[in-house]
Amino acid sequence: MKKGKAGWVIGGIAVVAAIGVGAYFVFGGGAGNSAVADDTKGYKVTPAETVGEYKIKGSAKPVTMSAKQKENAAALGVTNPQMVKADYRAGDSSDPMKSKSMSLNGTWGEIADPEKAIDGGFGNLTKKENTDLGEGLKIEAVGTPEEKTPAGFEGALMKCQYIKFSNPSGDGSLEKGPKEFKIPTCIWADYSTYGVVNLMDTAGAMLGQSPSLDQVAEVAAQHYKASRSKA
Repeated sequence: MKKGKAGWVIGGIAVVAAIGVGAYFVFGGGAGNSAVADDTKGYKVTPAETVGEYKIKGSAKPVTMSAKQKENAAALGVTNPQMVKADYRAGDSSDPMKSKSMSLNGTWGEIADPEKAIDGGFGNLTKKENTDLGEGLKIEAVGTPEEKTPAGFEGALMKCQYIKFSNPSGDGSLEKGPKEFKIPTCIWADYSTYGVVNLMDTAGAMLGQSPSLDQVAEVAAQHYKASRSKA
């Protein structure tokens, strides 16, 4: 497992970039938004320079949406969508075994049903076209999404779930990585913003360990406060 431009790379696949595709999971089923505040309308995702111990790598990158992505979003009640992504690092960036990575993929516009957006995002992980990343690397959802409400997180919804990567060529080396590992992922949504946040501890991943869902939920809650601004 080595460090690439888009995140940690296993067998040529950028792992953080792959899981970051959560921002492109365009919105499927669910209902019930009593926790979502009306005043969350009219915001955009503006990735913060620093979130806790994590510092942004380079700068946030606007994403040019494809026609298909715009079509899917419009068909499912998300209007005027825009996207941005940002990668973050913590620890010793010169030594992969002493560094941690975090990514934020954000979408904003008018979101008619925030819970529907979150459930659809996780639901798309099980679609066949999203589970095979090439080079033998596959992903699958572990369990079901869990609703999280970290301290200070108000006015929006958040759910978190582990995503398991299976890597048949893994041998435990830094270059090829472990045979499997999990990345905890959280998605928040309100009436205008949708954020996908995930964490990866390289040393832990090599040992089959990963941050907890509560840990990534806390980081996602910090992002929610720091990485939104009035549109």
